[in-house]
Amino acid sequence: MLRPDETFPRTVLTSERLLLRPFTAGDAPDVHAAWQDPAFVASAPVGYPYAAADLGTAVAWCTTGIEQRRADGKGVGFALAPRGGGRLLGHVSLFGADWEARTAEIHYWTAPWARGRHYAAEGAATVARWALTECGFERVHLQADTANGASRKTATAAGFQFEGVLRNLTPTRSGVRADMAVYSLIPADL
Repeated sequence: MLRPDETFPRTVLTSERLLLRPFTAGDAPDVHAAWQDPAFVASAPVGYPYAAADLGTAVAWCTTGIEQRRADGKGVGFALAPRGGGRLLGHVSLFGADWEARTAEIHYWTAPWARGRHYAAEGAATVARWALTECGFERVHLQADTANGASRKTATAAGFQFEGVLRNLTPTRSGVRADMAVYSLIPADL
């Protein structure tokens, strides 16, 4: 188990179909393409700095940005790729790590060319279980816009338990505030 003053280890995880690994500069074109996808932009929180960002931002994020978050102890991100090699499928990240409380939030997205195959659920389940079993975390949670059925189905398919709705919580790009569904996974759920 990690001590509260440590960071997440730089590691590679595997699941039945996926290799979950650190991002590389070679992932930047696919990351950039995913960030340009209208569905990604529409579901990204207001102020999310990467929605519709340029290729240079994607390169920086892949090569230093996400690694700096890990080195600072704030979280860890994984590129989702097919186990046998191939194009980037998506991203799963832990962020907002609270080392004293042993909690973190999880975030995921699937590249447009990989949607509908449950890669985000498989990746989120793998990362959450790793955090709970190998890293000693006691809770991994997420918030999904109640209108984002795909994200909510992903949370359930990954084994997260629905806890309730935080009403009128988040501003959206349409100007209407969104209710956010809260899900969590704890060691007892495993």
